[in-house]
Amino acid sequence: MRTRYMQAGAGQVIALVVIAALLGAAYVALDFYTAGEKNVAITESRGTQIIQALSRHKLDTGSYPDSLDKVVPKYLSAQPKCPGGDAFGYVLAAGEFTLVCPNVVFKMKPYGYGSKTRAWQG
Repeated sequence: MRTRYMQAGAGQVIALVVIAALLGAAYVALDFYTAGEKNVAITESRGTQIIQALSRHKLDTGSYPDSLDKVVPKYLSAQPKCPGGDAFGYVLAAGEFTLVCPNVVFKMKPYGYGSKTRAWQG
């Protein structure tokens, strides 16, 4: 009889350890997810400042600049940075641009904006 109670107690301890491990993993995953969402929001907010500066440059000159340096200081007092302090990546091709934060990954791709689609995606 005593062995049966010990086995039942051991089973309960194992179940509690498994539940604790699952809760810990869920907490880490949730923290990682919310940090990712925060970085996406920061990227969009700062990137929107750059997009507006690029649009004003295009209105004034008829085209987008070949580098982000060309919008400072006339359209931006300073270039906003990606979360973590890296510079935004900027590529101009065929009259359209992409703006990317290489260190902000969303859905397995760097998070960025395309002027052709006028949308943020990752």
